[in-house]
Amino acid sequence: MKIIESIKKTNWLRIALFYGLLMLGTFAIRKLPNIFQMAMKDVFSFPLPWNMNHGLIILIISAFFYALSKVVSTVTLFGPNKTKSLLFPFLLFVGYGIYGFNNNYGVDEHVWALLFCLFTLLYDIMEEFTWRGYLNDSLGEIKWPIKSVITGIFWSIWHLLIFDNFSQFGGFAGFVLLCIVFSFVLTFSTIRTNSIIAPATLHALLGKTNLVTLLLFILFIILLLFWNKKFKGSTSDAELKS
Repeated sequence: MKIIESIKKTNWLRIALFYGLLMLGTFAIRKLPNIFQMAMKDVFSFPLPWNMNHGLIILIISAFFYALSKVVSTVTLFGPNKTKSLLFPFLLFVGYGIYGFNNNYGVDEHVWALLFCLFTLLYDIMEEFTWRGYLNDSLGEIKWPIKSVITGIFWSIWHLLIFDNFSQFGGFAGFVLLCIVFSFVLTFSTIRTNSIIAPATLHALLGKTNLVTLLLFILFIILLLFWNKKFKGSTSDAELKS
């Protein structure tokens, strides 16, 4: 009964408007030149493969809705335990930096891995500010597992504007399932740490599939499960237990 009440209390009209603007803004900005690549052309001797356009637009829209709506942010970039939250990107940089990534630009594989971590994490912070940030908060008192399914579906459909095909995921249906399942992990990390950096770092793991990725994922889950006990009894932990 409480689940139905929380769903009814949610401002679905505002969420529909928010999501509609995300889709429209993403579609429009994807038509523009790669702003990030243009900005970095004088810094690097080769064109960086990342496109931040869609990350920038959804970040701006999310910040706009936070500012104008009554939705209160429950997260910050690093959360209340900044030192512990910084373990996430630290482990990411160390793990991938030591492993190294091959590239076609003649860049040292370890340096390239660090660049990958830096720019991928920057982009994922923009995404997570939207999906596990504003969208999660706008869903109000809805239980976190249901939030995970909703944000996972919204997140996956948005990618229709980003990816040309989903064959590597076994088709779009497989991609939707992946987004929903991984959304549980990302939502859990957001609630547990009250940060954006934790889900953004976990999100960054989706960019590579190797042994280091698996080891980092296990380390991150252990870190979340044994998070600082001072969070016990807080609103976020109470939500996890409900």
